[in-house]
Amino acid sequence: MFETSIAETQLQFAVQRDRRADGGQRQVRVGRRDILISRRLAGVSMMISVPVQAYRGVALDVEPSRDGGASYRLSLAHQDPDLDVVLTETADGGAISADWKYWASYLDLPRLAARGGALETIDPRLGGVALREAIARRKKTSVVQRRPRFCARRKEGEGERMATVYQGEREIVCYE
Repeated sequence: MFETSIAETQLQFAVQRDRRADGGQRQVRVGRRDILISRRLAGVSMMISVPVQAYRGVALDVEPSRDGGASYRLSLAHQDPDLDVVLTETADGGAISADWKYWASYLDLPRLAARGGALETIDPRLGGVALREAIARRKKTSVVQRRPRFCARRKEGEGERMATVYQGEREIVCYE
């Protein structure tokens, strides 16, 4: 049971390109809470643990490919470009869309789209809370078409009986 929860919360180390690391490679492990980046720099092994919340979001970048189609890159965007992590690269638009939603949900980060060199937020957020449209609490009926809630519980009065006026009789109320 313990081993399954670890397997669900973290992925295996993936090798990625790193221009500053020895050999031009680094290993990255993506977890629900943190990203572990290990690399060798000037002969010294180092491992950096970056909290997931330090990342700006899950970014989708679309570039034209050599065969005339499109190439999609999904990555974690950070303020420091050296800490950006490539999650997947593919030419399949349907698969990348599903992966984009999955990674944003899994890491609880907003989805970002690269447009004109800048990242644009697709899912608006207020702090750590995702903004969504308000849910309607009542049916969309006009006030004229329905009676107020307290009146709906009572029966309507009988119009014929209410129209009868008795003249010349004393009221029951005593004024003494």
